[in-house]
Amino acid sequence: MKTCYAYIRVSTDEQKNKGYSPDNQIRQVRDYTELHEYRIKKIFDDSGRSGRSTEHRYELQSLLSAVDSNPVDAVIIYKIDRFARNVGDFDRIYKNFKTKGIKLISVTEGDLTEGNSLIPNIFASVAQWESEANSLRTKDALAQKFEEGWQPTPPPIGYRTVGGEREKKTCEPDTYTAPIIKELFKMYSTGNYSILALQDWLSQKNIVSKNGTGLGHSVICNILNNPFYYGLIRWHGESKIGKHKPIIDKSLYETCQYILAKHRSFLIRKRVHDYLLRGFIFCHYCGQRYTAEPHPNHSVNKPGVIHYYHCPKRERNGCPSKYIEADTLEKQIEEEFKKLQFSEEFIEAVIRKAKEIIAQNRREKSSVMRGIINQKNALENKRNTLEDALLDGTIDRETFKRRHNALQQQLINLDNQITEFDNQGKIDIDLIEEVLAFTRDIYQTYIEAPDYLKRHYLRFFFEKVIVKDKKIYKVIPTPIFKILKNRHEIIIRKNWLPRVDSNHEPTA
Repeated sequence: MKTCYAYIRVSTDEQKNKGYSPDNQIRQVRDYTELHEYRIKKIFDDSGRSGRSTEHRYELQSLLSAVDSNPVDAVIIYKIDRFARNVGDFDRIYKNFKTKGIKLISVTEGDLTEGNSLIPNIFASVAQWESEANSLRTKDALAQKFEEGWQPTPPPIGYRTVGGEREKKTCEPDTYTAPIIKELFKMYSTGNYSILALQDWLSQKNIVSKNGTGLGHSVICNILNNPFYYGLIRWHGESKIGKHKPIIDKSLYETCQYILAKHRSFLIRKRVHDYLLRGFIFCHYCGQRYTAEPHPNHSVNKPGVIHYYHCPKRERNGCPSKYIEADTLEKQIEEEFKKLQFSEEFIEAVIRKAKEIIAQNRREKSSVMRGIINQKNALENKRNTLEDALLDGTIDRETFKRRHNALQQQLINLDNQITEFDNQGKIDIDLIEEVLAFTRDIYQTYIEAPDYLKRHYLRFFFEKVIVKDKKIYKVIPTPIFKILKNRHEIIIRKNWLPRVDSNHEPTA
């Protein structure tokens, strides 16, 4: 019996609706080979691949390699435009087959290697023209979609595609992944999480790549850098606010951009000694950021280690700055907080906002829980189907174990998330309680806070703290602090202002 390879391809849902589906192509190819007494050695399926070039159609490349290593009598295709929509590619492959004595047969168009190549090349030319016309129509449709306020490209993680066909599709936040992406932005905005820590956190939430591995470092950075999440769409150098529902607000996005830009200063890194003021303190003389390190204490009465902040250019390049003990400088920072208090109007506004946040978190929690439960039900159905397949003998034991273990781990992750969200209410209240305490008594709340929370308070108020001769010489406020001060939302006691000496220079 004569042997053959078969090749099929379908690239869009529209083509499936026209009868070009993989199943239909395979069925017609099999009918043809049975009628003409060919035995199919292998079917190469490039479903979902673009037809304009052969370069990225991997199954076609495999077919061409197979023709060289294991020749057959014929290659059976469904239709020329399924095989090649570029005249140059078609002509090259066509001549290669003819040289090897391999027939190229189209189910719908007959034996293409009989006679000369004029007719097949005409078919291929028409296919190329159709491809180029479709491409132009697609570009026009995508441009129109952008004009109407929708992102032409597929939405990022956190959204799902809804409605319409092809260029008519829109998107909406996914009930399961959208709250997780929002939480991702919130976590990163604290400056308290590295990208590596967020990778592990997302994996625990079952937010993984298509092959089941954790999202890569660059993928998470792209998420944090994507303005689509606050509503901005972009297309060919243009941008505008789209019609899709944002997952986050612009201020949260901009905070994350600030953290990304300032990560060397603000991110808490895992060190043997993690100093509270690292990244905030600068030298008055040379402008260098202070570093900190331990030094052995040779005192007989106080053996051990003393921790110091100092300018890394101390006694070099003419910098006369001095070492200052960590405890001494951190006490001076506490005194700066003692000078601050919020206005009553601001405190009342915070209370109102806290109530809004509690109500919003309750709504979001309900939505997330529904998404988790829906996903859990879907995984349980997959597990049941897998177990039935094992009982029916339609799946081997090794494959069953591998898939079953993966499903079980995903279910365990979801159960952990349910427990986590059950405890989320208490965590939210604890956080709000901390914020309210901070607005009512800034100093007391700061000195009682753990170091990681103290860094948040420092970041809220102080862009830089300038040190001269072991004392705080000048404090550079953050933009938000300046705004609150100008609006009289923060009351600053008189001793906040630096004294001025006879040379009109501020002193500590």
